[in-house]
Amino acid sequence: MCMNPKVSIVIPVYNGEDYIREAIDSALSQTYENCEVIVVNDGSTDNTEAIVTSYGDKIRYFSKENGGVSSALNVGIDHMEGEYFQYLPHDDLLHPDKIEKNIQAIQQSGNEMSIVWSGWNFKYMDGRGSQPFQIPYQYNDKNRLTNSVFPLLFSILNTVTVLINKQYFDKIGKFNTELYTSQDYDMWYRTFIDQRTIYLEEELVDYRMHEQQGTQTDSKFEKNCISMSEFMVSNLSEKQILDMFGYKYRFFYYMLDFYKQQGWSENYKNVYLQFQNCSEPEDGSSERERLYQYLETFGYDGNNLVLYCAGKNAKYLLETLNVRCIPVKALSDRDKGKTGAAIHGIKCISPEDINPKKDMVIVTKDKPEDAVLFLHEKGIDHIVSYKEIGSTVYHALPIKQMYKDLKSLES
Repeated sequence: MCMNPKVSIVIPVYNGEDYIREAIDSALSQTYENCEVIVVNDGSTDNTEAIVTSYGDKIRYFSKENGGVSSALNVGIDHMEGEYFQYLPHDDLLHPDKIEKNIQAIQQSGNEMSIVWSGWNFKYMDGRGSQPFQIPYQYNDKNRLTNSVFPLLFSILNTVTVLINKQYFDKIGKFNTELYTSQDYDMWYRTFIDQRTIYLEEELVDYRMHEQQGTQTDSKFEKNCISMSEFMVSNLSEKQILDMFGYKYRFFYYMLDFYKQQGWSENYKNVYLQFQNCSEPEDGSSERERLYQYLETFGYDGNNLVLYCAGKNAKYLLETLNVRCIPVKALSDRDKGKTGAAIHGIKCISPEDINPKKDMVIVTKDKPEDAVLFLHEKGIDHIVSYKEIGSTVYHALPIKQMYKDLKSLES
């Protein structure tokens, strides 16, 4: 394995005059020195070419008639001299040490064909700044995240974070030029399937959010995402499902829950039928018993569970607990306007009505620190963040009959 392999950063661009310079600068500013930057102009009609060519021999420049992102990427691949491929859209940014840390991870693995990806930031161009992408707690388990196409199934992977060996293109082909969008997920599906990947938690990419972003405004994007998800799910073999999820039952439940959150009704209906026709594993009841015992370590006694902060996270956690027969006593919130209201029949009480010595409180806020401090000041003994326990709760198998009840509560 080469100790200093060359990396090709390929930037396809179409009418990117507002963002292309910063993208190129981020590629040229890598701390890993053995990089080449390839820019492929996909028939731009604005000032893109003048901006790109001003870099002279710092980059390699190719121009073509407009044919879409896939065709531009494939031109870059055909001309790359590096051993590794990095895709950089013209409106996103690489952190300076992105390539260096990716190559280090591959070298530490001892396998030149290792696939590496990482965390990433949303960078809002309207002045709101940046924030890290938070992996939903139900999926945030490193063993699952690095298992085959798991991060693709639940739209966790950001394509700009990926670094792969060029040899994959010889094995599985290049980007599909017939796809309007989602060509990246199509490529990574073919690349990730049956592989163990390397996931770096650190955010190494800025995904810039702006008004000109086609995939955020074009309805075709969602349609292609729905079709791509259906393709991925339907093409998994039983062995691949079992390798990732342990049981087909768990796989169908995970997908069912994901489609419900996305609002993809047709996908939901298709998977719901498969879930209902799938036998619950014998281990399901013992998993739920282990979950009950796990909650007991935080002070749960079967009738004292309060979900604090009565918002969308509380609603989702309530549903997750319901289908596992973990009863919730009450919701609670500092907002007095929510007192007396109910979610799925569970009423919201004032924090003053929480039993400080008996009740177990799960704080459902994304950033729970202030709420935890507030509850501690109230003298409440048993407090835990849903982020601490959410993955364990979610991983326990749900009861099929209970989920029928929740299906009628779709919103």
